[in-house]
Amino acid sequence: MKFITIAVTAIWIVLMAYGQSKPLPQGLSLEGSVHSVPEVEFLADFTYQRAGVVVREQAIFNRMCRIVDEAKRFVLLDLFLFNSVHGQGGKFPALAEDLTGRLVKKKEQSPKVDIVLITDAINRSYGPEEPEHFKKLRASGVRIIYTDTDRLRDSNIFYSAWWRIFCQWFGTQGEGWIPSPFAENGPDMTLRAYLSLLNFKANHRKVAANEKEALITSANPHDASAYHSNIGFVVQGNVLQDIVDSEGAVANLSREALPKWALPVSRKSGDLQVRLLTEGKIKSRLLQELSRCSSGCSVRMAMFYLSDRDIIEGLLGATDRGGEVRLLLDPNKDAFGRSKNGIPNRPVASELVARSEGVIQVRWYETHGEQFHSKLTIISQPEHTVLIGGSANLTRRNIDDLNLETCLEVAGPKDAKVMREATGYFERLWRNRDGNYSIDFKEFSEDSPLRYWLYRFQEWSGMSTF
Repeated sequence: MKFITIAVTAIWIVLMAYGQSKPLPQGLSLEGSVHSVPEVEFLADFTYQRAGVVVREQAIFNRMCRIVDEAKRFVLLDLFLFNSVHGQGGKFPALAEDLTGRLVKKKEQSPKVDIVLITDAINRSYGPEEPEHFKKLRASGVRIIYTDTDRLRDSNIFYSAWWRIFCQWFGTQGEGWIPSPFAENGPDMTLRAYLSLLNFKANHRKVAANEKEALITSANPHDASAYHSNIGFVVQGNVLQDIVDSEGAVANLSREALPKWALPVSRKSGDLQVRLLTEGKIKSRLLQELSRCSSGCSVRMAMFYLSDRDIIEGLLGATDRGGEVRLLLDPNKDAFGRSKNGIPNRPVASELVARSEGVIQVRWYETHGEQFHSKLTIISQPEHTVLIGGSANLTRRNIDDLNLETCLEVAGPKDAKVMREATGYFERLWRNRDGNYSIDFKEFSEDSPLRYWLYRFQEWSGMSTF
């Protein structure tokens, strides 16, 4: 018995080390080439209050649908949440049903148009049974690829090694009997599916593309997420090939292959430089830009989750060199009808304000059940601005080569249209122009050492959902 215990412990330690450092599959963690383009389109969704009345401005889902409707050769989607599961009362727009219907209609009307959906196993509750809307898509000829996240590195340091030793061999098949952790109307799950969920791995990307343009966004076509505040970029030109290639890498990871779509080379150029960033390269590029920030530079960040320790030090370094830093954060209190404890944003914000002696300014987006789900950083130098935004929260899991993520970097003159729109978006929310969007830092300041060290442990160990 002693020998078995020692052997299992040794295997567990080896698997923990390997799970943290194993080679990434080819094509992931991409820093794409810089492409010159004349224009990038900025999109934003808002939920806010004006004179006590809830106001919703939604643009991103409609733009995703337009990409589907206007496709001539292919539709390529990589979507994290694409379902109708929700646990809240009230009614939500039927985004999943709407997008499903559009894809089925597109295939019926244009059968030669390739339609590929890459997605995460969360949409089938980590079991083998597909949801009904995915069955409709398959029946119409839409190809669905479930991402093989087991081949990614392990974010849950202790648990995933244990799962590999004792659980992975049994699969997730069977009839569910445990209530869904996501919502009351979610399908029941098997114990094996639940154990698979606890690895906390995800293809968290949100991409929609055709042969003409692509949308990189923070928004999911998920009914219960319909009223979240989000951002997105629409881009054309040669960067499309990088986007298609990066999605091909996810297909290859899952032992599938995308069709060979030959995209035309664009001869258009302009004052904007765009670059595709995925996984850990999002972090490395953001840190490089923060390291250049000093007097005369401003950092404006609109973020759902902020917890990565390197990014935190990068923000503090920017203020030490004389840069201005303003953070607009979700208070982490709402999660699809459930209350959250404010981790990680509240202890992180309090740390940043305290360590910078108040130089770093923080405001909270005033949510009312929905989430401030944006993921956007704006770094403005005297003559130019850099935008980095897309699917990635600034957490270890999202930007340390663990989850799959896609962001776009846009650089150019500060007076370019996309720069004015992105900075105008932030200032509108920060200054409550034409509505009630944000509230003072003191409303959710966090002084609890227990919660701070709980956040630090969860961030380090991966024993969390952020």
